[in-house]
Amino acid sequence: MLFMILALYLRLSKEDGDMVDESNSITNQRLILRKFVEQKPEFAGFEIKEYIDDGFSGKNFERPGVQELLEDVKSGKVSIIIVKDFSRFGRNHIEVGNYIEKIFPLLDVRFIAVNNSFDSKDYKGTTPDMDVAFENLMYDYFSEENSVKIKNDLMGRRKRGKYLATFAAFGYKKSPTDHNRIVIDEEAAAIVRMIFEKYAECGIKAEVARYLNQKDIPTPQIYAVKSGSTYQWKYQGEKKVWNGSIIGRILKNEIYVGNTVFHKKETIEVGSRRTKCLSKDEWEVCEGTHEPIISKELFEYVNSMDARTSSIKKLADRENLDKTVYCEGEKRKRGSADSPVKGLVKCGGCRHNMQRRSRLNASYYCRYYYETKQEGCCPENVKETELIAVVLSAIRNQAMLAGEMGRLQDLYNNQFQERVKADQEQKEQLQEQIQKLTDSNFSLYESYAKGEIDADCFLQKKENNNKQIEIYEAELRACHSKETAVPDEKSDLLNLLKGKENLTDLTKEVVRQLVDAVYVYGGNRVEVVFKFQDKSVETLKN
Repeated sequence: MLFMILALYLRLSKEDGDMVDESNSITNQRLILRKFVEQKPEFAGFEIKEYIDDGFSGKNFERPGVQELLEDVKSGKVSIIIVKDFSRFGRNHIEVGNYIEKIFPLLDVRFIAVNNSFDSKDYKGTTPDMDVAFENLMYDYFSEENSVKIKNDLMGRRKRGKYLATFAAFGYKKSPTDHNRIVIDEEAAAIVRMIFEKYAECGIKAEVARYLNQKDIPTPQIYAVKSGSTYQWKYQGEKKVWNGSIIGRILKNEIYVGNTVFHKKETIEVGSRRTKCLSKDEWEVCEGTHEPIISKELFEYVNSMDARTSSIKKLADRENLDKTVYCEGEKRKRGSADSPVKGLVKCGGCRHNMQRRSRLNASYYCRYYYETKQEGCCPENVKETELIAVVLSAIRNQAMLAGEMGRLQDLYNNQFQERVKADQEQKEQLQEQIQKLTDSNFSLYESYAKGEIDADCFLQKKENNNKQIEIYEAELRACHSKETAVPDEKSDLLNLLKGKENLTDLTKEVVRQLVDAVYVYGGNRVEVVFKFQDKSVETLKN
């Protein structure tokens, strides 16, 4: 690194109302900042680096671009920060003021807000006047106000029948003449109609999924990709097949009767990306916003069938709560949510969670095999009592191995402590050298700023320092890369397993402490994966 960095920070957020004003676009911000820099001869020789947050609210500093900028500031790489205006850096006036008035001056970082005609160099040794604080306070207020206005505007547009989602629902496509309207995609709509009609005939989602897979009907994901969609799907499995969950989501979606449903979630606070789900009675439903694919009568009929099926299943599950099963001499409620392995049982083939049947004899089955006959999936139902027995036996075996591990622990600890001590001494020496060189860079910059040394001398000495810093940082990274797990973690493991050699019954707490997953394969093969499995192997290898 030859030069100090002159940082250009750019930010754009739909939530803050930035999209309304074209002057706030990233492109326009870049033009303003670049032109400003070009017109200032004092910035010649600086390395210019852009830090960008596109789509992040200014209400907080949890933004990747600004976090990278602040890290470079703390490490002494950045000497000047330039933004279009205060609101680009942030809309929380307290945090922004703290950086401008305290943190940046302490680190000798110059801050410039072009459109506000603000340059912290003009306030060196003093505090920025009240105009700065008041202007930031106004940005904070308008951020709140804009957020409410934007939400109200979006809700109003949806109520007028505007479709604002980026991608159209399966069965529809965006209108070529109006991007905020959806029209029927006949090829996909035919599949939607087939799903409703088949479910109306059989009333079983899995059977509908099997039928579609047998006919090689494309799933919504496959169809979207085939149609040129660039959407990044959350689940990218090798086999994209129909299953009961996909069928269920389509059957419940009111979009197919011409309605638009929105306000299912809302942000927790202005500027936050965290959301909370709302109850169904809080949803907003606008009827007749587009052409329906399914008649209202058919939609209501299949959903009444699904509701009856769900009610019957829930009733059966409640009745089974009263039935009991004996495991190692202790009573356990069958169908109980307190089952020690519930939520951990997975198919060894597809790696999805297996479905739990809460009947007289609770058991697990692979929904994907049941619905699609997917090759490699576990084809059998497995009783929960059998899985509990396998997990119990596996924990006992691990506890016996832990006894041997305990004897190895002392030897390992001695070797480990010697290694840690040597590595720590080396790291401290490297960090001390890096800090000395960083401090030297600050001193050089102060000497340059006071006119005690010229620019060539400053840059040459700073370049030499930075080259040496890079060498030390590489050595420091090498030290970190060979770090090993601390013995305390292994001691905790031994404490967890202590006394489990003669365990007679499982509790949910014990299983959650020790077991990561239980994989079930065909042919009655079960694999118990422990949370500490990698650590125990690592111990024996060291």
